[in-house]
Amino acid sequence: MRAHYVVLAAGESARMGFDKPVSRLGATAPLEHIARALGERRAIVVIPTRLQAVASEMMPQAIVVVNDEPQRGMTHSFHVGLRVVDPDEPFGVLLGDMPAMTPVTLERTEALLAGGVDVAFPVRADGTPGHPVLFSPRARPIVDSLPDGDTLRRARDDASLVRATWTCTDASAFLDLDVPEQWEAFHA
Repeated sequence: MRAHYVVLAAGESARMGFDKPVSRLGATAPLEHIARALGERRAIVVIPTRLQAVASEMMPQAIVVVNDEPQRGMTHSFHVGLRVVDPDEPFGVLLGDMPAMTPVTLERTEALLAGGVDVAFPVRADGTPGHPVLFSPRARPIVDSLPDGDTLRRARDDASLVRATWTCTDASAFLDLDVPEQWEAFHA
């Protein structure tokens, strides 16, 4: 069974000064890239109210969920998205500003979430973790208990969970547009 993907796009984009998930990089915005990579997979996109209409257009297959408290951090957004996912189903997280995500990266990560594996994600050759991060239903209580903030790595790295990784050699799992220099470099 494929995981539900929660796409986090409710951040305030304070470092960028504009709503980067829905801003065009040439002809396509990061959310549109993610929608293409996800294809027919089940997805929930978490956004602020002001982006509800545009997110619905960019990710027509996704369930759009509003987070009116983005200042509470990434974990709160993840919890908001998980409200529509059955606790007995696998789930994962993607960031809404990762325009290099590919179907292959998703497939390779999904293939690891089997048997006794609780957490699956790609890594660089040096071990740096990337996205998506997928969780089995056994990880749900740990994720649900996370405090507000940007604490998702606590669940990914929880010692009680069995992890599986694969080495990703391209930018798909790692390119995250956080600052103007990254945006300009990707756009070029």
